Amino acid sequence: MVEAESWAILNFFTSFLLILLLIFQNQISRLQKGRKYSAILVCTLILLLSETVGRIGEMYPDKYLFLGYLGYFLIFLLDPLDILYAMYYLDCWMDDEDLKHRRPIRYCFELFAVLNIVFVSISALFGLKWFFYFENGIYYRGPFFFIRAGFMLLFIFMLLVYALVFNKHIMSEYKTAVLFLPALSLIGALLQIFIANIDCTYAGISWGCLIVFFYYQSRDVNIDYLTGVLNRRGLDIKMQDMVRNSISSGKDFTAIMMDVDNFKDINDSMGHEEGDKAIKIIADILVDTFGRSAAIGRFGGDEFCVITDELDMKQINEKIDEVRDYVAKQSARNNWPQGVGISCGFQSYKHDSSLTAKQFQELIDKLMYVEKQSHHQLS
Repeated sequence: MVEAESWAILNFFTSFLLILLLIFQNQISRLQKGRKYSAILVCTLILLLSETVGRIGEMYPDKYLFLGYLGYFLIFLLDPLDILYAMYYLDCWMDDEDLKHRRPIRYCFELFAVLNIVFVSISALFGLKWFFYFENGIYYRGPFFFIRAGFMLLFIFMLLVYALVFNKHIMSEYKTAVLFLPALSLIGALLQIFIANIDCTYAGISWGCLIVFFYYQSRDVNIDYLTGVLNRRGLDIKMQDMVRNSISSGKDFTAIMMDVDNFKDINDSMGHEEGDKAIKIIADILVDTFGRSAAIGRFGGDEFCVITDELDMKQINEKIDEVRDYVAKQSARNNWPQGVGISCGFQSYKHDSSLTAKQFQELIDKLMYVEKQSHHQLS
């Protein structure tokens, strides 16, 4: 009785957690990432309910043994889909640079899910007892249970390796959080296989989804969806914080405004999808050049802002030159129209200047447009 109560309590609270995540996720989901995330939640909830139904059938075999068959059949039939949906979700965070390398791995996951459905269905239809069966009302693992379990573990482990190998293609702000999903899924699956009376697989997946959700939500309002760097709101907050801290501590900082020259030509000649790709590439260049210690954001459209503690103007100029060199290389590699480049305006904030965050922002914005105008005159 104590054992039944423990799994029932765990399943109840895990189901409640999944339902809450679904409710909140569906309220704010506007992107493909949100839809794939919801698919994981729905699939996990179905599997958890199936496990609950199966347990009830086990507890009352005289009346409800058919529920045991039904519940465990659905679990064995559908649980590889949870792994597959998790992979689809990870793919949403990655760019298309290594798509040709990732595609064969995705095909392996899809093939496993399809073959699992085929073999589990054949076993159930013909009473072959390959994966599970009931005898005298008691649940037993079939002769191929551990073979299938081994493949499940292998693919969950591959999911973690997949996320680690292609980690550089996951948006920088979310790399750590996204890894929780495959990692906790693997831990839960290991416990589930070797400790039969503990229902950990779906709890592990649910905890992974919870961490992703709260990490995502806590940053979402300040993060630009396209690039993963700060958005205008996040930049405004950061600038205000830096100005406030500078005035109180006497520590100065530098802010750089950047604008992509002739960006409209990319959209006009190559399409908005290529324009979006260019924006993401430039955001990655800024992150790689100025590092994680700097606050980097998309001010709007094709404008970016970098806020850094660096005060040495020589080093600032060197990094700006690096950005220009990288952009030129990417322009040649991606066949962007001639004239695509970077205009910059930058200034160190002096703690005794009495400038507000808005005034300082306007100052570096004007400096950027001065350079932009000179670039237009030269072209």
